[in-house]
Amino acid sequence: MKSLEVVELIKQTNPKLLGKMPDAKVAKIIAAALLEIGKQVSAAEEGAVKIAGLGSFKIRQVEREKDGEKTAVKKVIFTAAKPKAKKAGKAEG
Repeated sequence: MKSLEVVELIKQTNPKLLGKMPDAKVAKIIAAALLEIGKQVSAAEEGAVKIAGLGSFKIRQVEREKDGEKTAVKKVIFTAAKPKAKKAGKAEG
């Protein structure tokens, strides 16, 4: 999914959120944020990188055998955050 596609999804679900900010600028912000998340995940050797509202990336080093040689490979598993339940009694709309 490209950054501009994410911008369109945001505009569809919450049209007022972005105000009058140009789509190209929002797309650059999204791309920069995803790049920083990618850097954090790449830099982590073991453990978890948690991103509020997005989820967590669990990182482990595992051994793989290829052509008779064992090599260490980084395994990354993403678990999406669960959506927060809407508060009871809050008016829709």
